[in-house]
Amino acid sequence: MKQLTRQEWYGALVAVLVLTGLLSVASPYFFTTGNLSNILVQASVIALLAGGQTFVILTGGVDLAVGALTALAGAVAGFMMVKLGISPMWAVAAALGIGAAVGVFNGYLVAFVGIPAFIVTLGGLTLWRGLAFDLTGGFDNAGLPDPFPFIGYGALAGIPMPTVLTGLYYLLMAFVLSSTKIGRYVYAMGSNEMGARQVGINIRWYKLAVYVISGLSCALGALVLMARMDSSSGKMAQMFELDAIAAVILGGTSLFGGRGSIWGSLLGAVLITMIRNGMNLMEISQFKQMMAIGAVVILAVWIDVLRRKHLLKK
Repeated sequence: MKQLTRQEWYGALVAVLVLTGLLSVASPYFFTTGNLSNILVQASVIALLAGGQTFVILTGGVDLAVGALTALAGAVAGFMMVKLGISPMWAVAAALGIGAAVGVFNGYLVAFVGIPAFIVTLGGLTLWRGLAFDLTGGFDNAGLPDPFPFIGYGALAGIPMPTVLTGLYYLLMAFVLSSTKIGRYVYAMGSNEMGARQVGINIRWYKLAVYVISGLSCALGALVLMARMDSSSGKMAQMFELDAIAAVILGGTSLFGGRGSIWGSLLGAVLITMIRNGMNLMEISQFKQMMAIGAVVILAVWIDVLRRKHLLKK
């Protein structure tokens, strides 16, 4: 029922620093201001999805549909602006509304109906992406109006806007987890759901709220991603759900719930992006990159299982 210890949180940070040193030796182009800034920008969308995923995993659940929901929110918002000529303000509101609505749908089925989160979100993996294609006719919607070009490629005080938005998001989510009732209850539910229910925590409503947070995070990720691409479609954010889950695990959050850190998830997203960036600089094939990410995730889960067994023995 507590966040990561300082040593564990530092462990994720040390992994990033060690990898930075190794990749700097492997490629002279890695440790440059431009490339490091590019890594943070590339990590922004995965980090946003991982932030919402952290809340879900902390309760002992999982959301396998974050990539598909990102595609749905982005495809609809882009279609509204490009094809229908609707104001960007209303398109953004629609994207956030879609994220919240799907979050309510997922949370209701998990918390009130009792369907396992794995099944609900596994169905959503194809349901929401299929709906994105159906609503937009399967076409790309390119040439987004202001302020999306600024969101995608602008900067604030020299810091790229995707990085700024991700940083603000994580400051807010860190505050929610550490200083609000829902944050405390998320850890309580993940540590001992039965015990949390016995002390009077309304498990159902707070679990539903967790999926709404995940849905809104996906909508925000969709807005940043479409701004970076200057287009949107049902194809966007493919396989992002796996990267988001991997980022949370690599950041030290336990798949069994109750233990983790939002900042660890941010470091996990950066770590995954660094691996891909470094491999690209070393001209390693996409297939080997997929193998490397998969192996790292399996190793992280293995470490989590060993850590849990160690804690249970105490």
